[in-house]
Amino acid sequence: MNDDVRVRARADAAAIGSASPRSQARPIPMLFAAAVFLLAGCAGQSPRQIQRDALLDRAPALNETLFGDPVAVPGFAEMVALTPAQQADFRRFFKSGVNSRHEPHQRVFEYLTRRLGDTDFQHRTLPASTTIDTRSGNCMSLALVTTAFARLADVEIGWQLADADPVYSSEGSVIYSADHIQTLLYRPSLSHNSISVAFGRPYLLVDYYTDNSPGTGTLLSEPEMIALVYQNLAVEALADGRLEESFWLLRAALAHDAANSNLYNALAVVHRRAGDTRTAERLYRFALDEFGDRLIILRNYRRLLLAENRIDDADRVERRIMVLPDPDPYPLLGLGDEAADEGKSDAALAYYRRAAEVAPYLHEVYLKMARIHTARGDLKRAERALRKARDRAWAESDQQRYQAKLMALGER
Repeated sequence: MNDDVRVRARADAAAIGSASPRSQARPIPMLFAAAVFLLAGCAGQSPRQIQRDALLDRAPALNETLFGDPVAVPGFAEMVALTPAQQADFRRFFKSGVNSRHEPHQRVFEYLTRRLGDTDFQHRTLPASTTIDTRSGNCMSLALVTTAFARLADVEIGWQLADADPVYSSEGSVIYSADHIQTLLYRPSLSHNSISVAFGRPYLLVDYYTDNSPGTGTLLSEPEMIALVYQNLAVEALADGRLEESFWLLRAALAHDAANSNLYNALAVVHRRAGDTRTAERLYRFALDEFGDRLIILRNYRRLLLAENRIDDADRVERRIMVLPDPDPYPLLGLGDEAADEGKSDAALAYYRRAAEVAPYLHEVYLKMARIHTARGDLKRAERALRKARDRAWAESDQQRYQAKLMALGER
């Protein structure tokens, strides 16, 4: 069975976060003019930061000795560093006569549009310089690129998680769920009076999507953004089986944002895969106690309980799962698969139908339904499900596979 990890950046955590099928198309930076309202605050530690420090103090101790010597974690400055050639190319554009007539944040946006309009999506969080050279990466990679050029131009930036449901995909033993990261390029301040501070400044929203993504979202602090970068890298390492590297990246992420529930989930998965189920359970229970019931965490916790033959405890967790709304289809698919393996076809179909409701774009859910219907001898429903699978498949090989199954079904 798969672990559920979450990754940030629509384009990528065992459940992890990852890219949506529609992002397989060539991403084009799109411009949104908007205003955000920022309130001035006093210097000092914010209540949210104090709460996060207290949360980290309450968290279960991690089994660091299980993962060997600390692995070097790239600094955020390293992730947004540009090569001398990249810097020189940007400066030539930024200072050219025609472009210099525009405001700095507009020039950064225009450069991104011209230079990165042909970037291809892939499930990897790459440093800014690598993304530029290879014209590939996920949305977190492109947010790092935007950050790099904005800092080079001395343009103030911000980041936000877009107000959109994550999109899900799977790879091997890891499920990716992708939230969408957007970058904000702020217009330079026109004045420093109290009105401009109270009512904020306009900004340009850089969004590497070809469809209409929302312009609203949850603003991120720099520590939160850094934690999400490390979370992405950790999940990618986990998917590749590099447990030690994954652990130390998650440890670094936690130091930046102790209020990110997905980090405790991923750390629990890493501990369980490394053989420490006691620490894993403590982390699952802590995350559920502190952040409430999350399907992604409950499903992984249920897996641990089943592996230890704690059936009554697992059943109690399953009842909590059943009442939760969640846009993630893969835990539901996993539960459906488990029910199907146990011969509970009605329960399996119920899980698959719920998964199809939250992720109608997911072709494999209809294949699973078709298998149940075929086993029951209901060939008409099996055919309808296979047609839906074929029509929703993106890859030509999947479309051909489903068409072959339809033809075989018709010969019965």
